[in-house]
Amino acid sequence: MQEQIKVGFCIAYDWYLLEHSLPLVYDAADIICLSLDKKRISWSGKKYDFDEVGFNDLIKRIDTQHKVQVLEADFSLSSLSPMQNEVRQRNRMAEFMGKGGWHIQLDCDEYFIHFSDFVKYLRELPQRKYSYNVCCPLITLFKQVEEGFLYVVPNQKEKLEYIQIATLTPNYKYGRRNGDFNVYTNFLIMHQSWARTEKEIRQKIKNWGHNKDFDQSDFFSRWIGLNGSNYHRLKNFHPMVPDAWSQLKLNKSHSIITLLTTFVKKDFPSYPTWQLFIKNSLLFSRVRAFWKKMLSRE
Repeated sequence: MQEQIKVGFCIAYDWYLLEHSLPLVYDAADIICLSLDKKRISWSGKKYDFDEVGFNDLIKRIDTQHKVQVLEADFSLSSLSPMQNEVRQRNRMAEFMGKGGWHIQLDCDEYFIHFSDFVKYLRELPQRKYSYNVCCPLITLFKQVEEGFLYVVPNQKEKLEYIQIATLTPNYKYGRRNGDFNVYTNFLIMHQSWARTEKEIRQKIKNWGHNKDFDQSDFFSRWIGLNGSNYHRLKNFHPMVPDAWSQLKLNKSHSIITLLTTFVKKDFPSYPTWQLFIKNSLLFSRVRAFWKKMLSRE
């Protein structure tokens, strides 16, 4: 019997981006959960506008096979930090979808380009006696300019931004992260993180789960001044780990739909199969950890 595919989305003020993200996973998913705060309050405690009619109409249009379930609860507790609220919501969503199967959690602005291939990969994975996450690299869209979309490209594979996406045993500790072993893949997820309007960027910065972890004013100033002529100058600009975002490249698509259908893997660095094998080996991981520990003692 095949493991069920359970996909959860955290929903907030950018619910409308489900128009792009939800259809990408819909056919290959068995259960889909959309979770949102019942008072329409963000993780950082700020009230946001929400088009109830538009949201319901969008789900009705996409959910032709009645896979979607909506979970509404208090996901913004004043006693918790934004990150603690996020973790609480993700764990509640996992509980709602029930034990068993592959739990996959996404945000509205994360577009899984080849999701059906990813599901096939999950179902072909050999059984392991320990809990683990399956991780995918993120392509961060940083800004939409007149010429197209600027996206983040690391200058070396070791700087790829991976996110824990799938697990058989959900237990979230920091965002989607936990202490379980990580298995890495080359399945790309495009993240419309910062490629928004100026108004949306202001709102995102205020409500982001990491909003207390960086200089918001400086980050916004650099973003607002970016265009298709000067983007080459922006280097090492991740708000919390600067060298994680080393440079930008331009894709000349003028819509998300075109970008998703034309983006190819050669436009983004990836690990060859043999390197993934080594990274995903528990034995090699233990050997690396041992030598790292020994070297740190010298």
